[in-house]
Amino acid sequence: MSWPSQTPPRREWELRRLSDADTEAIARHWLSLPAGARYKRFGHILPDATLLRFAEDLDFSSDLFCGMVSPDGDLVALAQAAPEWDGAWELSFSVLPRAQRNGFARRLGERMLRMLAAQGARRVRLCCLASNLPMTSLANALGFAMVRDNVFMRGERELEGPSIRGLRAGQTGRLRGS
Repeated sequence: MSWPSQTPPRREWELRRLSDADTEAIARHWLSLPAGARYKRFGHILPDATLLRFAEDLDFSSDLFCGMVSPDGDLVALAQAAPEWDGAWELSFSVLPRAQRNGFARRLGERMLRMLAAQGARRVRLCCLASNLPMTSLANALGFAMVRDNVFMRGERELEGPSIRGLRAGQTGRLRGS
């Protein structure tokens, strides 16, 4: 059978670290978020022009980004970890409505926590609207102790770094996620 008559191979779902080469994909992802999801992610319903500026100003030398890419090549879920002034890191997530309830945010969160621990981060924070029950549930599943603060839920989690061999106490397999 010749190539033109063959069906091209189907790509699989891919969870991967993102780089500056993915800036356009991140912008498209944010632009695809409906108003309610933008509000949950950014705390405001941001216009497209602002989201495009945010994407242009991303700093991949300091922030970490991981994404879930669909078989069609769309960035459907995004996690970002940004360093804060006191040495802690803040996590944030967004998932397109068509990709929600597939466990993508949890997988991204677990990967981000492993990556942060491997590079020496010791504290991670998460903040969301108290009305955002899926995010509060995700935070609890990732081990954050969430506390209500007015209209927000805020949580912090300590990370245990790998030992010299790259393993945590009691862990038998190598760390993944970098």
